[in-house]
Amino acid sequence: MTKETNVTKTYGELVKDGIIPSEDEEIVRRVYALVPPDGTSTTQDQIAKATPDTETPKVARSIDILKAGALVTTGRGGSRTVSRNLHTYTGELSLYPHMSAEIKTRWADEWPHDYVEPDRFCEVLDTHAAKGGGRWSAPDIALLGGKTLPFLPGKFLDVVTFEVKPRLDITGLYEALSHRTHATHAYLVCRHPWKDDPPNPGLVGRIAGEAARTGVGFILAPQPDDYATWEEIAPATRWNPEPEQLHGFVASQDLNALRELRKWLRADPFLGDRPSVDFSRLGLSEEDQRLAEDIYMEIPLNGSVGWKHFQDWIEKPDVDRLRRILTDRGIIRSIQAGGMTLPNR
Repeated sequence: MTKETNVTKTYGELVKDGIIPSEDEEIVRRVYALVPPDGTSTTQDQIAKATPDTETPKVARSIDILKAGALVTTGRGGSRTVSRNLHTYTGELSLYPHMSAEIKTRWADEWPHDYVEPDRFCEVLDTHAAKGGGRWSAPDIALLGGKTLPFLPGKFLDVVTFEVKPRLDITGLYEALSHRTHATHAYLVCRHPWKDDPPNPGLVGRIAGEAARTGVGFILAPQPDDYATWEEIAPATRWNPEPEQLHGFVASQDLNALRELRKWLRADPFLGDRPSVDFSRLGLSEEDQRLAEDIYMEIPLNGSVGWKHFQDWIEKPDVDRLRRILTDRGIIRSIQAGGMTLPNR
């Protein structure tokens, strides 16, 4: 009988947070893969026998690291038993946190996505709350991923949506397909628990066939908190939605994520980034700090903006007030008609 416990962090999050040290990550990942994903037990000796001789001395430490991260439970003794801690999922909503974490820390890092390199952009958002507008109105999870390519000019932004289902469900594929009106890639992710019988091959084949026909990606995720168990049965093909639709979806997301995205988009690898400013030292309220930073980041490196640029975003009195403060501090330069530019431009 398998046991289910409360796993608070995924393997990918433990790596990201440094709980699994970077120098140990490779061997720990291999040891974790040797622990049965269905929650049944193996032993330290069995794992050691399946590990190359040069890495055998590191097996015990790797198990200790996994235990410290609450990913496994161990028994006592030299040849202790080792079993995974499986999370208790109680419905679709309970899948989102772990799937979001694995998408951000491992799916986004895998080729060909590669969104987590230092000079790139990656933000994963839970967008299911927007479904108040109807069942098919918004994806469950959305990823904003940006990259620069050495031999192509400009920056490239992908908007990848994920429709999550707790079981195999072909209607989810058509929900995912509807999200391509505002996404460059769309996926259906279905969980099929290890403790269940193998997934129905006929239904898997039917969903895979429709995925290939429509260009929607299809992922089978037996264990939501371990990306290594996920199987991408059909990749998502790139789609080019109407720019206004794509922009509208991005603009409706979390303001903090948009601020980070704006910084990444504004940074120009050829002209150099703008001078850094510590807005916390301006003596402003927390909200004014954010607005001042927004204004600063919107000023082009080799151009200017006026107050109309911020219509429907920042009230004109706030723009004028903060423009004066930023000008007085020498952070920006005011020009005629309420325009703003960076100093020495």
